[in-house]
Amino acid sequence: MIFRIIALYTLALGLACAAEVQTADAKVETESTGREQPVRPAHPNRIGLVLGGGGARGAAHIGVLKVLERERIPIAYIAGTSMGAIVGSMYAMGYSPDEMEAIIGAVDWKDMLSDDPSRIDLPLRRKDDTLRYLLDFKLGIRDGQIQLPRGAIQGQKLLLLLRRLSLPVWQTESFSDFPIPFRCVGTDIAKGEPVVFDSGDIAVAVRASMSVPAAFAPIRVNGRLMVDGGIVNNVPYDVALAMGARDVIAVDVGSELLSDKDLNSPIAITLQMINAVTQKLTDQILSRMQPSDVLIKPDLGDISSGSFDRSKDAIPLGEAAAEKMVQKLRRFSVSAAEYAAWQDSIRRKNFDPPLIAFVDTINKRSKSARYVDRLVQDNKGKLLDLDALESSLGEAYGAGQFERISWQLKTNPQGLVGIEVLPVDKGWGPGYLTFGLEISDDFNGRSDYQLNLEHTQTGMNSAGREWRNRLGIGRVTTLQSELYEPFGESGRFYLLPFIDYRAQQQSVRIDGATLAEYRIRRARLGIDLGFEPDRNSRWFIGFARGSDSAELQVGSPAQFLDLDGQAGTMRLGYTNDTLDQANFPSSGMRVDLRSELYRTGFGSESNTEVIRGNADWAFSHGRHRLLLGMRGSTFYGAADFRATSGFLGGFLNLSGFSERELLNSNALLGRAVYYRRMTEDNRLFSVPAYIGFSFESGGVYARRQDVNAQSLIFGGSVFAGIDTFFGPIFLGYGRNDTGSQSWYLTFGSLLRPSF
Repeated sequence: MIFRIIALYTLALGLACAAEVQTADAKVETESTGREQPVRPAHPNRIGLVLGGGGARGAAHIGVLKVLERERIPIAYIAGTSMGAIVGSMYAMGYSPDEMEAIIGAVDWKDMLSDDPSRIDLPLRRKDDTLRYLLDFKLGIRDGQIQLPRGAIQGQKLLLLLRRLSLPVWQTESFSDFPIPFRCVGTDIAKGEPVVFDSGDIAVAVRASMSVPAAFAPIRVNGRLMVDGGIVNNVPYDVALAMGARDVIAVDVGSELLSDKDLNSPIAITLQMINAVTQKLTDQILSRMQPSDVLIKPDLGDISSGSFDRSKDAIPLGEAAAEKMVQKLRRFSVSAAEYAAWQDSIRRKNFDPPLIAFVDTINKRSKSARYVDRLVQDNKGKLLDLDALESSLGEAYGAGQFERISWQLKTNPQGLVGIEVLPVDKGWGPGYLTFGLEISDDFNGRSDYQLNLEHTQTGMNSAGREWRNRLGIGRVTTLQSELYEPFGESGRFYLLPFIDYRAQQQSVRIDGATLAEYRIRRARLGIDLGFEPDRNSRWFIGFARGSDSAELQVGSPAQFLDLDGQAGTMRLGYTNDTLDQANFPSSGMRVDLRSELYRTGFGSESNTEVIRGNADWAFSHGRHRLLLGMRGSTFYGAADFRATSGFLGGFLNLSGFSERELLNSNALLGRAVYYRRMTEDNRLFSVPAYIGFSFESGGVYARRQDVNAQSLIFGGSVFAGIDTFFGPIFLGYGRNDTGSQSWYLTFGSLLRPSF
């Protein structure tokens, strides 16, 4: 991924260099509707405000605006690039600096710079995915070739935020008709030329203007692939002049060049090259400023373009920079009465949510548009509810095959207001490869690993059909294939035909001694019928045929027999999952209940009913978190070892024992796990680190009546854990009252979702 980022920045550097000679004096192409845009009468002073790009540093623009308002300086035109486009468009739409500061402060930037909705808003099928220890990164497969995303962030949540902010002007086509006429600059990456947006969808235009290469994915606007305008025009002074500005106030928040000692990595060198060229282009454009113009360049210290968690700190620094230029600025001041009248004319009008008469989902750019349409139709016939709409879009986006899902208000020929939804499939799909790795070691000669490879083919029909194949090697050998087929008016029902094969080694311990080792194999061919009434719950019934075997590999054949036979089962299950995280949850619960009915009428060799259940509840207070959990399995009918076996043992699963060391037909575990976050939760790039301990009690039994207080095993652990790109990693020590103890180094989750 690092090399891809370097390559993309190098490409951007080449485009910037190619445009360097022509940018200052070249004809700037305007992205518009193709008609002459009416320019509303400007204030007689005709002052243009130019806000440059700079990522998080661009919040300093808000501080500058505070000083301009205090000094009663009316703005006639605004031009912005990247973050300057966000702040500039908001001011042009009528937001006050105080409102913008409140919005900036309220944004959870860590969440905003992550495309996926919160786990609680994911569809249940994707919640299940988070429990399988897969990397949070997918390689695309398109036309038989491996593909990578065009950017680390697709900007889904950012576009939703921009849409919210732009609702006061949703009926305004021309940016010249905003309370203050506005332009923003993007770059056509295919041609390497600037594009000035003067009309259309303001949310999309601003999103295009701030598509930093490799960080934010480019966005296609009117057939053109757009990236950040800062590549070719980071402080668009010339655009403000073209709008009609007579005098210009320009604010440059571009990153400073690094010193020699900070140029210590390929990334730093590459960024320095980009910044050097951008700075040279900016200087070339700003060299045309006249003596009457004002250039404000805030001293933002160590606030980098990516320090969005510190963006609010940049506001007073912008204010301080404007204060230093206040004498030059005051020449633009007007009387209090004149300014009050102007300010009253440009303040945004309240947005009244309209009644949504229709919801249209456009299928031009997605093969699964009907899946999205099913989820958003509930918004029809109601007043616009932004939270409900974004929640529906989040659930749809969480399905995993969409690059973005945007929406906007539309008026039909009859004058009715509705919602137009545009889902866009990922450009690097529709097939995806995901990898997962689990490793455990008890520092006593017992270690194992699990390497998983998963392929998912999406977009197989408009309803959301997908085909998934899994291969696992290591502790458990797995080969699985399933076809997910949603159906019904709401798409809440599904059929799931599947093939499942798994094999693993299993030790048999009696009185603390390992007396045998089996190779256990299980194969199934079946189909499930499920119903998901909402994103949190699922009911299903299914049927499966196959075989089970347990082949003795170590031990006395006279004492331990090979087991082999056919299996035919009816499967019943219920799942409810509201956990906020899979790795270190802080709220919510997950309950998973399963029953398998083995019947001779279905093809089994015995009549047995096996019931298994998991339940976890998460609580938190500040940095403190508590996870309470219960697990159990039991059976009714014939004691068929192949069907009824339940396992315990391993980290947080009766700590002190090795992984799956305890085996019998009935299993029971209760536990309480406390963990405290040691790193700052609100830091943008902090690695979540925890320390904690657990109390556990349980056991395995041949008969249910053997379960009593005297037979329970009590154990516990202490541990440290970090949440990495590869998943949670734990270092812990466990001990139980049988005398068994063990150190653990393991990849895995605090949740143990299956037996």
